[in-house]
Amino acid sequence: MLTIPIILFLIIYLNRGKLSTFYYRLWYRLNKNGFISSSKRNHDELFNGIVIGMILLVLIFSFGVYVLNTTAKEGFSEMLLLNVEGSIGNYPTHVLVGQNSSVYVLVENHEGKPELYEIKAILINNVTNSTVEENFAIIKNNGQWKVPVSFIVNNPGEYKLKIMLYYYSMGTNSFIYSNIFTQLLVNAT
Repeated sequence: MLTIPIILFLIIYLNRGKLSTFYYRLWYRLNKNGFISSSKRNHDELFNGIVIGMILLVLIFSFGVYVLNTTAKEGFSEMLLLNVEGSIGNYPTHVLVGQNSSVYVLVENHEGKPELYEIKAILINNVTNSTVEENFAIIKNNGQWKVPVSFIVNNPGEYKLKIMLYYYSMGTNSFIYSNIFTQLLVNAT
């Protein structure tokens, strides 16, 4: 963001002798029929030109910063799977049949406005899919929601706990899948 003003400053600084010569020749061509009253006046005009140039550079830089900061930023939501201690890792991947197991899901809203979210947890194996839990919450902008998800495996085998995130659309008056999901592979013995 600062590269253009820095490059312009370096070009002006490194070529200040050539710029002064160019400025004097240009001034002479424009004012060769005029009366020169003082040599000090020429230096004041050079200084004024440099000051005006610097002011223009600052204005252009400020306008660029304003444009970059006022452009709309794309909103997003995120979802994390946490263990029972509330950290990432050490998930219950080996459970006993009939044992109650749980994990936490953390949803963060960065959409730029409050959102109504739904979390749907489904336990999947080769034979059946069963919805374990559905939870709803309104999350303010830059807010987060931490929700426990409990599940029980009734038969031995390999299962997948799939947790999907939905958001409410005012346009369709329904929940829309956000294409955000997480899953946990569980082996029940």
